[in-house]
Amino acid sequence: MQKTLKINRKKLDEQIKSFSSGSVLVVGDIILDEFIVGSPERISREAPVVILEHMSSQFALGGASNAAHNISAIGAKCFLLGVVGEDLYSKALETECLKNSISPLFIFDKTRPTTVKTRLLSTAHKHPTSTIIFKQQLLRLDRLSRSPINKSTEDSILQKIKDHIPKVKSILISDYNLGVCTKRLVTQIVKLSIKYKLPVIADASKNFNWFKGSFLITPNQPDAESAVGFSIKDHESLIKAGKKLLKSSSAKNVLMTRGSEGMALFTGNNPDSPFLLPAFNVSEVFDVTGAGDTVAGLISTGLSLKSSLETSCTIANLAASIVVKKYGTAVTSIKELRRYMNSLS
Repeated sequence: MQKTLKINRKKLDEQIKSFSSGSVLVVGDIILDEFIVGSPERISREAPVVILEHMSSQFALGGASNAAHNISAIGAKCFLLGVVGEDLYSKALETECLKNSISPLFIFDKTRPTTVKTRLLSTAHKHPTSTIIFKQQLLRLDRLSRSPINKSTEDSILQKIKDHIPKVKSILISDYNLGVCTKRLVTQIVKLSIKYKLPVIADASKNFNWFKGSFLITPNQPDAESAVGFSIKDHESLIKAGKKLLKSSSAKNVLMTRGSEGMALFTGNNPDSPFLLPAFNVSEVFDVTGAGDTVAGLISTGLSLKSSLETSCTIANLAASIVVKKYGTAVTSIKELRRYMNSLS
């Protein structure tokens, strides 16, 4: 048995419009994306490398901060809690958050750097009949620490959560395996969510058993396959994997994102009958970077408004179908969501 998507456009439109009233606390691995663009000039005499003449630099929000950006982009209230270093990049990260209406709640740790992924891009020579300037990535340099945060930092994060949990209606844990989401921290976050009767959504790629008692985990299919130990090749193996994830994680629900195959939502109450959502857009996918953040962010927003899980997943699926048409970590808006939904046949 399975349930498939049936869109009531009028009701879904009303739900989308209400998303600007949501409120979410995002906790996890904050990443700042840096893009440095240069124009190729000549080969260096020092080494056989291209010399780039600097043209521009810009920042973008990644990791947990991209999830937060997806929430704020639809007008919802969002607090972003994570660990940064005592460096210049933490200030740049704060500036990007404030520019995008995100309330930053940073814990400073002088033993760790602010996580930054720097991409060095070279412009191609402009085509004589086109105004488009193409960029090619030459190098990526990551500044990060994968070491688990210490107990003192965990305690500081938990105190921030206690201070701000009355201001939100859901919590999103965004785990990029960069040391912030320790077992003790996520266990305590789930306990606090139960105490305050708030849903916790966990966007993680492994250690799903750490999120016992959470309302929802959102693995992609490769991570799900790694966790269950077998490939998902057909409907039967999909059901088997969903049920195994529900059992091993002890989460109430599991949403498996499956790329061009859409999504499959498994509930603890009826694991044999998943809610299947098709991929609304499979022909215009340019970049899937950050699509998982979009899904987790929009679901967290919907649940903060007490929208049903199926409705929240449907709207998140619509949003993901939009952002994969854009390059880099992208976001969408309520206006764009409504227009896209009404364009579907």
